[in-house]
Amino acid sequence: MSRSSRKQKTKRDTSPMPATGAGLMRYYDEDLPGVKIGPWYVVASCIILIVAVIVGNIVYIV
Repeated sequence: MSRSSRKQKTKRDTSPMPATGAGLMRYYDEDLPGVKIGPWYVVASCIILIVAVIVGNIVYIV
């Protein structure tokens, strides 16, 4: 079997992936119950927690 015929055969056997990305990303239209927190609040609370830990380590050196 020549190299070109092998290449053509594998091209025919494999189908291209669908345009949706084969389910790698899903977008949900329904609204699920639960706590909804924006990303800005998550980042801000993480920064506040980091600062509080640093200040706590500086102030309460034993």
